[in-house]
Amino acid sequence: MRHAAIAVFCLVAVPILAACGFQPLYAQREDGRGVPEQLAKVRIGDITDPAASTMRGFRGYPVENDRSRQILRNYLLDDLQPRGGAARTEYVLSIDVIEPRTDVAIDRSDTTLRYGYSVVAYFSLRDAAGRDLLRSSSVSSTSFAVSQSEFATTSSQRDARDRAMQEISRDIRNQLAAYFHSAAQATR
Repeated sequence: MRHAAIAVFCLVAVPILAACGFQPLYAQREDGRGVPEQLAKVRIGDITDPAASTMRGFRGYPVENDRSRQILRNYLLDDLQPRGGAARTEYVLSIDVIEPRTDVAIDRSDTTLRYGYSVVAYFSLRDAAGRDLLRSSSVSSTSFAVSQSEFATTSSQRDARDRAMQEISRDIRNQLAAYFHSAAQATR
């Protein structure tokens, strides 16, 4: 009985969604202007530290190493171009990354037990002519435990960094997808 009700609901809901103009965001189009095709045309440019003026609010926080930028680039390649890049790129994505780390939990002997780890990414999408198309940011926060073992602490920190970079990559992909979808709707 319950399965029949779900089947009837689906049979009614699908035509209603189709009639209201619903389109899947990541659907490929015959004209090559769908979101997946546009994402494949994005070249990942420089991933750097932001300008000193941007860093004002983050004074006193240690900045993590360059490995974070490599991890973010790899996640972006997987998220934007899962089938490989397009023959020619039409867009350049530039990113500035800040990675502040703060003491979250401190015991009575003034020993840090847990660090808060954040990633703030400011990014811009430019076309081949260098015109700004989109400027935005993405933020991810996590934490990691400090233990007696240096290996365990390092592993925990690397895992936190990896999770944060993956979340930043997905958020950037989603913002770019929304931009390309809106741009395609505006040209119809």
